[in-house]
Amino acid sequence: MTCKNCGQDLPEERFELYPSGTRRRVCRHCHYELHAKQAWRKWMMKQRARVVIGKR
Repeated sequence: MTCKNCGQDLPEERFELYPSGTRRRVCRHCHYELHAKQAWRKWMMKQRARVVIGKR
């Protein structure tokens, strides 16, 4: 399968499997980069803003 984000041709095991049996079109690495990593950065920026403002 080919990842729609990075364009690499990867084996099917590198793509997340849905309960219906189909596979996600974005590889696990790109999915992490696009969603989990950015969510962590967003959370970190909120935490830093709370410290600067003085809220807990």
